[in-house]
Amino acid sequence: MAPVRIINPSYPLDKKSDETGIFKFPTIPNNPFTMFRNWYEDHKTENHIATNAFCLSTATKEGKVSSRNLILRRLDDDGFVLMTDNRSKKAREMRENPQVAASFLWVKLVENGLIHARQVRMEGAVEELPYDNWKELYEAEPLFCKIRSHVCHQGTPVEWDALKEHHDKLLQGWKEGVEQLNKPDHVVCYKIFPSMIEFYESKGPRIADRVMYLKEAKSGWSNQRIAA
Repeated sequence: MAPVRIINPSYPLDKKSDETGIFKFPTIPNNPFTMFRNWYEDHKTENHIATNAFCLSTATKEGKVSSRNLILRRLDDDGFVLMTDNRSKKAREMRENPQVAASFLWVKLVENGLIHARQVRMEGAVEELPYDNWKELYEAEPLFCKIRSHVCHQGTPVEWDALKEHHDKLLQGWKEGVEQLNKPDHVVCYKIFPSMIEFYESKGPRIADRVMYLKEAKSGWSNQRIAA
């Protein structure tokens, strides 16, 4: 099979290949959460499909890494909240090795068909939150998500017909008012407390700008521009 050539999408193909430049952040705030909130708001859509999705990487205590995409459930002033099944692989790995990495990627077309790309990546500790801290998140879940939390043992083998039967039974019970779909014990939320947050931004045929924030034990956050 012939290899597939990957085209760099940063600029239109009819542009001259010798166009270049270096992007620069307009401002670099002292607190990385200020910068993240600004970017998050910039990329919000009505359905939030592309805004609150992020990749979470976990590892076993032996260092075997796995990654998957999740939805950011809540952005706090000190961390990022995610919801999961406590019986899942990622939850097991977070319990035995509570250090994770995560990344957000936002890409859109801007003027002249150029690509505007932003990436935020982070590393830090993760902790399970008490239910009182995030009760409103489960209550706000859509119906299918609440049913899923009752019928799906995340990551385990399943027979489709049995799953469908269980789903339909719960749905009918909910319609009749006999099934409240209260939160199962295995539905939990974790918060990522970053010790490092890095921002990367580029527009068209320009070298990206990049800044890394590090959490200092006593003085809060420090930042340093780094090469792309």
